[in-house]
Amino acid sequence: MNPIELRAYKRDKSKKFNAHLRDLRLKEKKRIADQQPDNQEDNLQRNQEDNLQRNQEDNLSLQDLMDIYETLENKLDLIDNKLETIMENKLYETLDTKMDIIQNKLETIMENKLENKLEPNTLLPQFKPIFFA
Repeated sequence: MNPIELRAYKRDKSKKFNAHLRDLRLKEKKRIADQQPDNQEDNLQRNQEDNLQRNQEDNLSLQDLMDIYETLENKLDLIDNKLETIMENKLYETLDTKMDIIQNKLETIMENKLENKLEPNTLLPQFKPIFFA
């Protein structure tokens, strides 16, 4: 089989498998629905009570919301301060490193200039003193 035929074969198998699973799920739902008693009013009432209880648990007072907001704001400030500190430390480390590099280069340049001044310069002509009588 070439790759295109293989993909088509896998796609077909996958479609058949998913269709079979769908049928099995539908059959299971029907079986469960058939087994349930006809007291749907009781189930509806229980569902409404559960929903009411969940809604009461979900309702937060304004004070609760303000406390949550304040806590989140404090945490955000802490994170911001930590980030700022980290960034400053990185900046100072980078600046220190760059300054060290520049200082080393300057020292090297100064040493080279000093060595060149101490050595006799062969490029300039040598002047001999002239005495007038």
